Amino acid sequence: MKKSTLLAAVCACASLSFAAPEPAARPAETVTVTLGDVRDGHDVPKSLWGIFFEDINWAADGGLSVELLANPGFDWGQADHEKWTVAEDGWEPDYRDGGMARLSFQYNAPVHPNTAKHLRIESFGTGRAGVRNRGLDGMWLKAGEPYRLAFNWRELTKDGIDYADAPWQTYTVDFTHDGTAATTDFPFGAVELASDTQSKDGRWTISILVKGRRCVEIDNVTLKPTGPNLVRAGLRKDLVDKLAALQPAFVRFPGGCIVEEGDFQHWYDWRRTVGPRARRECILNRWTHHEGYKPYWETFDVGFYEYFRLCEELGAEPLPICLSGLTCQFQKPALCAAVEDVDYFANVILELIEFANGGVDTTWGRVRAEMGHPAPFNLKMVGIGNENWNKVFFDRCEPIAKIVRARHPEITIVGSSGPAPDGEDFDYAWKRLTPASADLVDEHYYRSPEWFLASFHRYDGYDRTRGLAVYAGEYACHHRVGRHHLNTHWSAVCEAVGMAGFERNSDIVKMASYAPLFAHVHHCQWSPDLIWFDGTTSWVTPNYYVQQLFSLNRPDRTIPATLSTEDRFVAVAGRKGAATIVKFVNAAEAPRSVAINLAGRATLTTLTGAKEDMNRPDAAAVTPVTTSFDLDGALTLPACSVSVLVVE
Repeated sequence: MKKSTLLAAVCACASLSFAAPEPAARPAETVTVTLGDVRDGHDVPKSLWGIFFEDINWAADGGLSVELLANPGFDWGQADHEKWTVAEDGWEPDYRDGGMARLSFQYNAPVHPNTAKHLRIESFGTGRAGVRNRGLDGMWLKAGEPYRLAFNWRELTKDGIDYADAPWQTYTVDFTHDGTAATTDFPFGAVELASDTQSKDGRWTISILVKGRRCVEIDNVTLKPTGPNLVRAGLRKDLVDKLAALQPAFVRFPGGCIVEEGDFQHWYDWRRTVGPRARRECILNRWTHHEGYKPYWETFDVGFYEYFRLCEELGAEPLPICLSGLTCQFQKPALCAAVEDVDYFANVILELIEFANGGVDTTWGRVRAEMGHPAPFNLKMVGIGNENWNKVFFDRCEPIAKIVRARHPEITIVGSSGPAPDGEDFDYAWKRLTPASADLVDEHYYRSPEWFLASFHRYDGYDRTRGLAVYAGEYACHHRVGRHHLNTHWSAVCEAVGMAGFERNSDIVKMASYAPLFAHVHHCQWSPDLIWFDGTTSWVTPNYYVQQLFSLNRPDRTIPATLSTEDRFVAVAGRKGAATIVKFVNAAEAPRSVAINLAGRATLTTLTGAKEDMNRPDAAAVTPVTTSFDLDGALTLPACSVSVLVVE
């Protein structure tokens, strides 16, 4: 994705609804749709509709992650932020009953060197002294739900005696939140979890009971809900439920531009995101570079193991994207490893395949097993590079692909055609790509409604003889309302035209995924997005419903469809078992009558609304409506609509 200047305050507009005037009544124009013979169609790949996850808009920490604390391991700003500020570090001093302490970050003798930074509390006086955490975007607590608190601690000074070599210990407690305050004593002090009637105003405090001079260090604090009402597959349940309702065939992760970051100090090395939490090295998120955006740190509480487990939960194939030896080309200047040194990055991919598929007797397969998953994840595909282009990229991608192919010829490789769907760099990519370097070519398009309306036939003329297929890896219609691109119904209708073109040409377009997937309504850098959320609530967009209509109604084989007109109207058809499925997109501002050579018991699911309608957390302006009837060759479709007809 390219840089966006959309600010968090504006993203809240995505929850509004705009009223549009009713179009004047007029007779519905008739479109004749003639279905051909299914034997003249082609098989539709089961992989066609998937999802793309990138940690943008607080999608992981503060989103899929159920961690309630901000900066739980004290590792934010490990390189350049040492101030006690709530905005950046997540913690603030908490002194009570006359207690006082010197609070500092330390790096000596850590629990793990990857997350060396930890908190030291050196107390004096009487009373209590410690720190308080109010969560990432407030601390959202629910009365009656179970939670688990855990952290590492050690006491270095007690009663004037130093214990410099004191070992780290672990404190863990399971409890049910009662909606008020709960204080638990443990060896050196007390933990308090409190909230008032507003669940988002919770706070967590850890403090020393001061009895003279005392020094305690703590690290790796975690506070999470554990019950099935809030957690699914270790992640936030309402968000996972919405993903499951899409029935995605695959999940692409972790991005997106965050795969590369802006330098080699911060590139997304999957190996640092697995294993015990203490070894998961925190980095600054690539999207923090936007002016005016609050610093956002990736703790990797959601790392590659959690992504693989999510895929397993959804019944989806994992598609991890890996670095190609150069950093994000949008951040100038891009840094490049020497071509003769890219075997290092090829080895990173080989180790990933071992982590996913290797036996427990292999190095990385053992790590997976120790995390609780001795069985392999059965990884079948990887991507090399994200949205990369030109000679710099292909000179590195090709030798990496050659090494991976030699070791794992069974793995499908996804390549890149750059950030745009046309132009000089796009043409160069398709000239350089061959079956030796890729099986699928990742095309991206964030384009206007007009572009999508004209995209139905985009893939009709693509060369089917080269042995390369297309992955529409990132796409979204950017409908501008005022100064910003929002999740309007019109953007969803236009996307449906492009998606109908994907299905029409699914002999070469094998995979497709909308982007981005998630946005926190208070921390949005990029819009539009498929699913919106805050600390406890999530809601879906018209675009989500279009994705769902296509995914849940994927045919096994296409049926050729001929239309009497394609004036803002398209249709694609297919067969699934004994059922015939026809998808219609009426992008006109008037209803359309359809004459079709099809009859029988039918269900029709339709998504319709005014162009600028948008869903909000408390009300959905646009939702699918399903009716059943006996079809006898004719039906009427409303203006500005996406419809799926299923005839048994």
